[in-house]
Amino acid sequence: MKKGVIFGTVAGVMLLALTGCGKEQVLSCILEQDQTGMHLAMEMNVTFRNGENKSLTMTTQVDLEEDYTDYVDTLAESFEDQYATYKENGMDVDVQTSDSSVTAILKADFNQISDEEKEELGFSPSDNDYDAVKETLESSGFTCK
Repeated sequence: MKKGVIFGTVAGVMLLALTGCGKEQVLSCILEQDQTGMHLAMEMNVTFRNGENKSLTMTTQVDLEEDYTDYVDTLAESFEDQYATYKENGMDVDVQTSDSSVTAILKADFNQISDEEKEELGFSPSDNDYDAVKETLESSGFTCK
């Protein structure tokens, strides 16, 4: 009986190892900029499985100073226009507004988008491992952890 339990446990562990329960990592990077009348904060979370990027969530928030709050709707429309192509290609896009800010959230599943679309998002299909993506984002001004 004990041998059967041990054998079953070992077989279960081997089955999990062979069916792709690989290591998952999340790279979180932030870019913040202050410009006349606004503060921009962009956060990118890239999930990797077995060393290759699996998905991306990019959140961009623009907080407008009081003198510029009349431009919230214009800025929201600009984000909608900018992300329209991504939305048409099956990526999730959500643009939200408040009295003084606009938040745009883009979610992409790298298994569902083309290499061309990955490049438009700034991800080279040939250099899509954790270290390469981190280096690319940091060279673009992001701080990664």
